[in-house]
Formats: sequence, C-alpha cells, structure tokens
Amino acid sequence: MKKIRLGGDSLPYPILKVFLVMKLAFLVVLVSCMQVSAGVFGQNTHLSLKAEDMKFSKMLKLIERKLPYRFVYSTDLVPSDKKVSLDVTDASLDEVMAKILADTDLEFKLISKKLIVIAPKASDIQEVRVKGKVTDSSGMALPGVSVRVVGTNTGTITNGSGEYELSAPGNASLEFSYIGYLSQTVAINNRTEINIKLADNSKGLNEVVVVGFGTQRKANLSGAVATISTKSISNRPVASVQESLQGVSPGLTILNRPGDVGSESNITMTVRGRTNLGSPGPLIIIDGIPVSNREFQSLKPSDIESMSVLKDAASSAIYGSRAANGVILVTTKKGEEGRTSIDLNASYGWQSPTRHFEYLGSYDYATLYNEALSNAGKDPKFTAEQLQYFKDGSRPDEYPNTDWYKEALVKNPALKDVNLGVSGGSKKSQYYLGLGYLGQESLVQNKDLNRYNLRLNASSQVLPILNIGTNISFIKQDRDTKGGELNWVALNRLVPSMVAIHSDGTWGTINGGSADATLAKDNVLRNMAEGGRGYSRDNITQAGLTAKLTPLPGLMIYGQGSLKYNNNMSFAFTNTLPPLINFLTKEEMTSTRVTQNQMVERWSRRQETLIQGYAEYEKQIKAHHFKLMVGASQERNLYRYIAGGRLNFPNNQAGILDLGSSVDLPTENDSYYGTNVPLNRSYEEFWGILSYFGRINYDYKGKYIFEANFRQDYSSRFHPDYRQANFPSLSAAWRMSEEPFLRNATFLDNLKLRASWGILGNESSTPLGNYLDLLKYGAVYSFNGTQVNGAYQDRGVNIEASWENVYMTDFGVDATFLKGKIDVVADYYIKTTKDILVPITVGNTYALKAPTVNQGSTRNKGIELAVTYNDRIGKDFTFSISGNISKINNEILNLGEVNERISDKWIERVGGSVGDFYGLQAIGLFVDDADVANSPKQASATKPGDIKYKDQNGDKIIDANDRVVIGNDVPWFNYGFSITANYKGIDFSILGYGVTNVETYLDNEASYAFFNGAGVKPLHKNRWTKENPDPNADYPRLLLSSDGQHNYNNNNSFWLFDASYFRIRALTLGYTLPEKLTRKASIKNARLYVAANNPFTIMFDDRLTDYDPEIASGRGGYPGIKTWSVGINVKF
Repeated sequence: MKKIRLGGDSLPYPILKVFLVMKLAFLVVLVSCMQVSAGVFGQNTHLSLKAEDMKFSKMLKLIERKLPYRFVYSTDLVPSDKKVSLDVTDASLDEVMAKILADTDLEFKLISKKLIVIAPKASDIQEVRVKGKVTDSSGMALPGVSVRVVGTNTGTITNGSGEYELSAPGNASLEFSYIGYLSQTVAINNRTEINIKLADNSKGLNEVVVVGFGTQRKANLSGAVATISTKSISNRPVASVQESLQGVSPGLTILNRPGDVGSESNITMTVRGRTNLGSPGPLIIIDGIPVSNREFQSLKPSDIESMSVLKDAASSAIYGSRAANGVILVTTKKGEEGRTSIDLNASYGWQSPTRHFEYLGSYDYATLYNEALSNAGKDPKFTAEQLQYFKDGSRPDEYPNTDWYKEALVKNPALKDVNLGVSGGSKKSQYYLGLGYLGQESLVQNKDLNRYNLRLNASSQVLPILNIGTNISFIKQDRDTKGGELNWVALNRLVPSMVAIHSDGTWGTINGGSADATLAKDNVLRNMAEGGRGYSRDNITQAGLTAKLTPLPGLMIYGQGSLKYNNNMSFAFTNTLPPLINFLTKEEMTSTRVTQNQMVERWSRRQETLIQGYAEYEKQIKAHHFKLMVGASQERNLYRYIAGGRLNFPNNQAGILDLGSSVDLPTENDSYYGTNVPLNRSYEEFWGILSYFGRINYDYKGKYIFEANFRQDYSSRFHPDYRQANFPSLSAAWRMSEEPFLRNATFLDNLKLRASWGILGNESSTPLGNYLDLLKYGAVYSFNGTQVNGAYQDRGVNIEASWENVYMTDFGVDATFLKGKIDVVADYYIKTTKDILVPITVGNTYALKAPTVNQGSTRNKGIELAVTYNDRIGKDFTFSISGNISKINNEILNLGEVNERISDKWIERVGGSVGDFYGLQAIGLFVDDADVANSPKQASATKPGDIKYKDQNGDKIIDANDRVVIGNDVPWFNYGFSITANYKGIDFSILGYGVTNVETYLDNEASYAFFNGAGVKPLHKNRWTKENPDPNADYPRLLLSSDGQHNYNNNNSFWLFDASYFRIRALTLGYTLPEKLTRKASIKNARLYVAANNPFTIMFDDRLTDYDPEIASGRGGYPGIKTWSVGINVKF
C-alpha cells in the first residue's frame, strides 16, 4: 500500500493522503521564492550524527529528533528497502542532506523554518486555471463547498450550482471540504477541469430532508423536523401506513382504534397533542399533493422514498391555514438511471385478536345471576339441578356453555400482501412503477377486503434546462360482506346459557332450559349467515404533471398540476327472515321473524384540482449562502353525496331501489342531519383555497442559520370579508460544533441549537362559505292542516367566523457524538391555540341551534427527546438502539362567555385539560348498614356493597354538585424504542411503544354485570359480598341492571381504569441468502423473514385482562389485531 511519510512515521494511506500527499507539489512551487531565506537558516544549523545501513525513513526520523525540522515526501520517490549511512560532525543541513540524497534524483527544499520537502530535481511547475463542479453521491449540486489550494491561503467557494474556478500550480493539490461531508484532496496534475463527488461523513448531517416546497440538508435545518426511516416502515407487512408509524417519532401519536377491515375513521393521528376542542389530524402531503386519511391509509409502505414530520411553526407555516396540527410530508419513489431493477416483496400472515371481551362460563353466570337476584331480595332463577347441568355439560341443547366470541369470530383470518417495484431509466428519462395487492380477511365471518395499488412516477429531461415529470396513482379498494353485519352490542349481550346452534343444526332458541325469543332473534351467528349482503367500492385516481426549469445558474422554477377523483359506492341489503322453530316444542316462534327487508345505496364523488408553482434562487457569495423561494397555489374541492333507501322488497334477491316501497323510507341517525333522518337525500359541498407563500434561507459558513417563512391564504369557507389570513414564522440555529473552541472536541461531531416562532392556522372546523349546508329539507310547513316539504335553516350563522390560530415557540438541540454513534434530538415547545370556535349561549326564544364564535383557547407545553446509538462489534455485527419520549401539559385557557362545558362524561373547563373526565369521586364500597347511615345521603335504595362517593362540598348530600375532574383519556405521555441488529445476513428488529398517565372509562357492557341482559366477566368475581364485605373489592354488590337499585350509573371514578400500557409493536427476524447462491439465479438480493405486529401487550392495570388499550372508552367492538407473517423479498 502506498503511504505518505511524515517525519518518518508510517500511517495508512487513506488517512494521510487526504491531508498530506498532494500538499507536496504545491510546497515545491514555493521553493524558488523561499530558497534563499531557507538556505540561510539551514546554514546556521549543524548536526553531529553517526548511523550505518539505516532505512531511509528511520534516518529522517532520527534527524527530526536532533533538529527542529519535519520532512514531507511521497513514498513513490524512495524504494521502501532503501538504506543510507551517515557520519558527520558539526555538519550543516546542506551537507547532511547532500549525503543522504547522494545517489538519488531527489533534492530537498526548506519551506518556512521547519518544513523540508523532498522532491524530484528540476521540477517544472506551471500555473493552470482549474474549474469544475462539486456534487453529493446522488449527483445533487453542493453550493458553499470550500475549495483550497493545499498549503496556501488561496481558495474559493462553489456557487449555487456547485461550480468553482480558480488558479493553482499544475502540480499542487486541491482540498474540498463541506460540513457534513468527508473532505477530499485531489492532485491537479495540470488538469483544467476537476469534478468531485463528496462522500457522507456518517454523521447524517448531509441527509436531504423534505420540507415544505423543497428540500434542505439536515445540517441547515433550523426548525423541528423529524425524518422517519423508510426501512422501519417497509420491512414488515401492515394493513395501513399509520400502523407502521406508531412509536417511531416523539410527538407523533398514532391511536389505532380497532376497526373492521378497510375502516377509515378508526385511526387518529396528532402531532404534539390535541390543542383545539375537536382537533383534526395533521395535514398529509404526498408528492406535493394534499391527501385524505383514507388515501394515506391505502398508500403502500414499499412505495415510500422518504417521510418527514413538520412539528413546529417554523417548518409548518409554509402550509398556513391547514398546518395547525402539524404536517406529514411523503415522497414516493422515483426512477434512477441504470438497468431495470425489480423488487418483489410478498408475505402471508395469520391474524388474531390482541384481546377481546371475556365472559364467564354458563355455570358462573347462572350462579352469579342468582346472587344478584338475592341481593335485590328476589328468588333465584336457576335451581341446583340446572346449575349442575351447566357445570357438567350433560344437556348442551338446553344448558349449554356458549363462548359467543369464539363462535362469532373467525380463527386466524389471512392477511396477504404482495408488492412489486420496477425502476430504471436512461440518463434523460427515469421511471418507477409500483404495484400492490392487499387481501385481508376480517375476524367477522364472511367479510374481506381486497385492495389494489398502482403508482407510476416518470421524469424526462426534454431539454438541458427542462425536466418534465408525471405522477399517476390508482387505488381500488373492495369490501365484501357475504351475509349480515355483526352487531357488537348484541354479541356482548348474548349469554353463555343461550344455545348458539342446536345439535340438529338449527339456530339456538333455548336459554337455560327454556325458549328465549329475544336472544334467539339476536343470534349474531344467524344474522351473519342469513341476514343480508353488502359491499363497498372505493376508487381513487390521481394524475399529476410537474415541470422543473433551470434557466440560469442557481435559479429553479417548479410547477405542478394534479387532478384527483375519489369515487365511492356502497350497497347494503337486509333480508327478511322466517321465524325460528322452538327446539323443545317444535313450534314457530313468531316474534323471531324479520318481516321487513330494506336496501340502502350510497354514492359519493370528490373532485380535487391543484395548481401550484414556485421559483427558487440560490446564491453563494464567499462564506454567505442565500436561498429565496416564492410561490402560489390554488386548490378546488367539489364533493357530492347521495343516499337512497327503500323498504319492503318483494324478495331478498331484489337489488334495485324501484322494487321497494316508496311509502315508508328507512331512516338513520346522522351526526349532522339529526336523528331518524330518511335515507333519501343528497349533499354537496364546495370549497377552494388560494395561497401565496415564500421563504428566505441564509447561513454563514454553515454555522449561523436563519430562515423566515410567510404564507397568505384565502379560503372560501369564510365570509368574503374574513377570508384572508397571514401566517409568518422565524427560526434560527447556531452550529456550535463548527466554532473554533469546539472544533477540536474529538468526541463531538455536531452540536446545533435551534429556536423558532410562528403562527399557524386551522380552517377545517369552520362552516363552508357557500352556506348551502345550513339548509335542510323536510316537512316543516303546514298549509290548511297539511304538512308540506320545504327548505329551512336550523342553525344560526356567524359571518365573522374565521381561522383558528396556533402560536408556537420551539427551542431545540441536535447533537451527534463519537463519530456518529450517538445522536440526540431534544425539543421544548409552547403551543397556544387561539380563536377556537365554540358555541355561544342563546335565549329560549332563539329558534335555531347556537352559532359558533372564535373565542376559545388552549395551550400545550411539551418536551420531546429522541436518542439513537449505532455501533459495531467486531467485523460482522452491527446494531442500533433508539428511544424517544414525549410529554405534554395541556391547559384550556378560554371558553368564551362560559368557564365550563359539560358533555356526558367529559368537561371542558378553564384551567383544566382537553379530555378531562367529570364525575363523582368514588372512595370505596359501603361495608354495612352503619356505614351507609353514617355517610352523606345518596339514593334511598343505597345498600351495603354499593359505591361510596366523596362529599366534595360538605353538604352531607351526594349529588351533581359533588362532581369533580376524575381523570383524563388523552395520552399526554408517550414513549417508544427500537432495536435493530445485523450479523452475517441475519437481521433482527423490535419496536415498542407505550403510554402512561392516561385513564379509560369503561361502563355498560364493558364493565357492568348483567347490563341489559349481558353476561359477567372475570372482573366480577372479585366483588363485594355479604360474606366478604371488602370496601376495596373490584366490583360492587351484584345487581341486575333492570332492578334499578344500584347507584353506579352516575359518572364516577369507580369505572375509571389505568389505561397505561406497553406494547411490542413489531418483531422481525430475517435472513439474506449469500450472494454466491443468489448470483447464479441472476438475483441481486433475496431475504426471507418472519414478522409479528402487536404480538405482546402489558397493561398496567391488572384488572384489564380482556381490554385492548386502543379501543374507545365504553362498549367495546372490533378487537385490536395481532399478526404473524412469513415473507420473502427478492431484488433482481
């Protein structure tokens, strides 16, 4: 290996060549002008030394010890085995060097007073004019790169296009250095053009991060922007992108409410917590185009190139009125120059519930049922003989032990996921084609989802200054139900003493030895098998065109247009059903007949158009780097919905509305239109937004960084006089690690302090500006005693309603240590939301619903911390460990003209937090009659074993005036961790996530025993009894809900449970086949893997053995899903 000798020491060539070898030529250039003074100095220095047959390098090192000089030379000039002898007394430097170099073609030259250069004799040095371009490894131009002639102060800096030009000696060397990249030294060798690619320095500072309307190097970011590794979200099969994001970034909270296959509304996302009182999720942008949650949910993780989360106002303000709750930016994969590359990823998985409600068997049910009757002073229902039948299972057609969840849910439904990516192109044209298929069977019988994805991204350099690109995507999602829907409330009310299916194959009609028509009619198995049919069809088509023009160095003009159609159609038919036959008497049970069938059909279409463009100019003036961006966008959204329904079709095979009766229409409850709304209506909305935006970036030597953003929005959601709003932001950063006082701190790679401030907006919660949605149609007029249909207004209007505004301040630190091994990102922020729309109080004479006004305000204060450690053990084992936490304190500051608003279990109160539960504070259970008598008065039916409440105001009466805040259901503290490891083709990863300090309120079927006829759960075994009057029992005395004697229906803290949990989100174990095996089959890479999603969950409250922590408080429903999968990933 070639080495550079410096003072006789031998160091590896890659290390020292960068700094020394090419310095040699330039030093020779200076000889002619420095030789005289150097010679004088050398003549005044003398040496006495005797050495024989010593290696050339060791001889020079020995001389360095005797004299104040250091030698510089290339090992190419001296054979490695050359030996020299020296015997001098009081000799000058000239005499010493003449003896050492006597039989060579070398000469020495003294540069300055201490540096001696050994070089070939008679070097003829010519000055040349050198120019070139500096790029990163992907070919992106790097402005602001320092280009210096080694050993001199001569140098320059690349311009906005990465170009440079300077004069230098032809045998000198150029050193290229840039923050975040490895410095590179190159010999000129009389060349006039030198193009350089700088390599990553492993600190991650050169990582290109996608930001609003552009990209920035990570080192130059002054805002709070989190990047999410695509590897962490694409190396395991998931049904939606959101599932793969849980726990990977602090401040990004994904709450995956369990829902049936293809459900859209079951996943909620927040960035830095809920701030308004009905907080929507973050704005989601895919390839520059805003998308809905459904589109994001349907995106294939394998199509994602990069993902960024904009958290603070400085990074989000460029999106103005829709960025109040953060922004998620997604860039999909693009093609690359080169041969066609094919990437196939296929997996097959088995699903099962993480947890679902568990009910005790029929013997325990019947025993506790008798106890509940006894507590109410009634006779038992089940005899000892009947209890024995339940216990021994000898008469299952009359006294069964039915596990309804086991009967109703499919065991291990399949999850199939296949993705194919094809990319390639020439120097001028590149393409990426992504194809995907997801087949997911539901836990519910006869129900499945099939989703098909297509994405085509292509670009072409049609002119040297013009690049044209296309983005086309298509999503087709089909959900089919080959039977009736599963009624979860009915499922939770079916008791184990009820027969599901009799031994003769007929549907169950017997409950505890006698016919039960009510439960027989509610048999969910019968309804799923014979109750009807349904399907839904979703098609999302998007076509986009982009143009990138670079007419001048440093100037880039970008334009984008897109058209998107989202079409949805659903069909549901509910069958008539014949009466069931009593298993014991063989007679018809007429009340079990379903006499009315119905059909409901819904159609909707959303059309979205977007036109936007911006111009960006970048300039490097010596150490000053500037970037200016200005742009505009216009977006239009048209949505139309129609629903129609009919009753009483001639048979269950009918599928056309006209075949049903037009006299009586089916009804439904609608959150907007109200209750019992006829299913014969349509709806249309239109809104548009016009925006102007800009950004200024400046940095000095990459150390002092400044950014300013501005956006002005005009939204049609508001009255014309209130449509405009401005959203500015400022941010700054200081890279302390580039300062001289820290530059020599070898343990520190990067240290950056950040600060930002800005204003964001939220316009999605306001009424639409065309006001047609305020009108409703129905029978509201009476003429001559006859009801007549007409249009009417039922809500008040506030024409001054406008944007909610979010003011955010952020302070952050980015640090990297030990050559990229440790990376730390920390943030503290204050996020204040003002002008929240809240209803006002109206008088009784006001006939309309109260309008909303901009009066509310909240504030979040939070901290975020993410730490990553990367290292290697030995040659083959690499690993990475990362962890993150997010802690938020929320406070409601203003509710307008009132200080509090109560809604069911929740309260919004000034000084409180969003998500506060409101109710009585339980302090245990009454032990005996004396305990009841000596406590504040409750209901007259209060007995020992009932819940004891705290008398908050001391008036000796328990009533609504004793309600207080008893808990909160918002996960304000979140944490996550991940571990990845690789060893000789074996890879392993684990991802965990958890929340603490959060409660859930479980009532009705979720907690109450025998609620509306439901069964009992394991929780109810540890109850208060006369024999064991434990005031701290898990459950009060047993009563039937129909008795009306219990005192637990009031909202109270007894039904609050600690919902803190820790969950392993993902486990993956893979093996990449050796290249020598795959190469024979023309396979670039082949990996086999097994993966699990949500395999393990730990609940902090041990009473919640059957509770999934992500279900909504209340009555339960579709359970959470865990999946075990096997898969293969092959690249050609």
